[in-house]
Amino acid sequence: MKIKESITAFFSSVRRFFVRLWRGRHVIGDLMKHKHRFVVLDTDTFKEKISFQLSGINLFVFLGITGLVLVSLTALLLALTPLRELIPGYSNTGMVEQTYENARIIDSLEVELKNQEELLADIQYIMLGKDPAERHRYVDTTRNDSAKVSPTPYVHSKADTLLREEVERREKRTK
Repeated sequence: MKIKESITAFFSSVRRFFVRLWRGRHVIGDLMKHKHRFVVLDTDTFKEKISFQLSGINLFVFLGITGLVLVSLTALLLALTPLRELIPGYSNTGMVEQTYENARIIDSLEVELKNQEELLADIQYIMLGKDPAERHRYVDTTRNDSAKVSPTPYVHSKADTLLREEVERREKRTK
């Protein structure tokens, strides 16, 4: 029973609200139709500087149009000037191209660095008196590739052979 009474009370209060609103429509309509005078006066001479005769409807229309103009100008300003780059999520095409170019350069530098590290490791093997071909026989077991990794065959170049001979001659001199 209490639920039924509370629902009835709610709907009766809503009905009263709309009835009061309906009765007060004449007050709002009168405020919109009556004309008001807006005057700007000089305080020393009380001379009238600017005078406007406004009604509620004129003021409402003026504020609406002013709001639309401001929104339109803001949208045009952002769309047609470089300010659009300050909008989060907007990407400049030049920046996107530069990002791709930087990623490509970084990838090539990483490959070059890996090659340099391989060469340095080979030189260290040679300096230790070991054959670099031994180092290349072992497969990297830390990688988780599903494909089989075949060891790369090491080919002695002429520069490697000359460096190896030079190191061996120095070792013989020091002994």
